[in-house]
Amino acid sequence: MKGFQYVPIEALSMINGKLLGDGNISSEKNRHPRFRFSHSANDKSWCFYCYEQLKNYLPMSQPRYRKILDNRVKDGFTEQYYVQSLKSEIVNQLKSLWYPNGRKTIPFAFLSNSFTPLCLAWWYQDDGHLKIQQNQVNKIILSTDGFTKAENEALIALISQKYKLNFSLDKQNRLVLYDKPQMVYFIRLVKPYIHESMKRKIAAPSISQESFRKRTTIYLPNTIPISQPTKNIHTILEQLPILYKKVANEQSYKKLFADMFPMLKINKTLIKAYQIELTEKHIEQINACRQLTGLTMSQIVHLCMMTKNKRP
Repeated sequence: MKGFQYVPIEALSMINGKLLGDGNISSEKNRHPRFRFSHSANDKSWCFYCYEQLKNYLPMSQPRYRKILDNRVKDGFTEQYYVQSLKSEIVNQLKSLWYPNGRKTIPFAFLSNSFTPLCLAWWYQDDGHLKIQQNQVNKIILSTDGFTKAENEALIALISQKYKLNFSLDKQNRLVLYDKPQMVYFIRLVKPYIHESMKRKIAAPSISQESFRKRTTIYLPNTIPISQPTKNIHTILEQLPILYKKVANEQSYKKLFADMFPMLKINKTLIKAYQIELTEKHIEQINACRQLTGLTMSQIVHLCMMTKNKRP
């Protein structure tokens, strides 16, 4: 877009991630607009980090401490660090895009070009939450209640288009992700851009290990020809080392997620159960793949089958 041609995509990713999250642009009468953000004193490190990353692209004052009286909290006040930009043509242009009618409105055409994993990670660190119950990942939440329902539905469509992640809206008008393999994928997607002080938002507990059992049940689509369950599935599981290499590599994992993961959700009426015997080595390799993907044992076997069929 004109005016942003000299601003690198990395900078736009961070700025737009911030505006999706805790950032805003002031619009005080007779004053130049200012790009601003603030964080609680507990997130001081994140606030200073954001300032350091953005100061080369936007003229900004250093983070400042402030105490805000608030009778709603136990101590009667909250503590924050806040950052504000100086006069800038870039901020003027951002305001015209994000505040076309004086209210923050998501400029999807502009956002789409910089909606990178970095943008997603900054937004998540500002407004995201990883909910864990009974030592299991329960859901990922993006607090979007400040946007309209229509905007949030458009955000869901954008995330689906870019990353094949299927968020939904909860009753509080927030974006929520429930599917475990998708949550694992989301965390791996944003992890390279997560600041040390925000590691709590990706600190998912390890997926429970399947204990070694001589006999177990595997559920596969009834379209897969299985005549001798243990023998046929052992042949399929020869792909486990290849599959592990694919899911351990970030680039091949992303492609695998986009191409194959959607096909792993099978209607229960279209699956068949097979009682088989697995070796200890099989269980070890399956668990290694499960840790990296969040998939079930049966889905790992199914994915091995798809990987085998796709090989030249």
